[in-house]
Amino acid sequence: MQKFKVLFGECLCTQISWNMQGPFDFFGMCQCSLCRKLTGSAFAANLFVKLEQFNWLSGEDNRLEFRMPKPSNFITSSCKICGSRVPKTFGNSTKKVLVPFGSTMEIPEIQPTFV
Repeated sequence: MQKFKVLFGECLCTQISWNMQGPFDFFGMCQCSLCRKLTGSAFAANLFVKLEQFNWLSGEDNRLEFRMPKPSNFITSSCKICGSRVPKTFGNSTKKVLVPFGSTMEIPEIQPTFV
């Protein structure tokens, strides 16, 4: 059985921090118009991990979520203090966590895919 390293992440001001351990479900680079607007770049790079493989270390109460009006299901999460993107939980039955790749301190053991 492969042992995955623990990855740490934090927002720009370091008030929100977390860790997670693979295996990761997906490492995607989304090029949709909403992700481009959100990041101000050509794509958003996101890691996806199961909820039980993710832990908040500090500052979870400093998160702010923005939900697009229905029928969209687009949700983003950011730090209330510095505004940088932070992880968010999603899914109904199988909870997953979307983690902005740029917020991680180490490189995951998974290759990116464009979606």
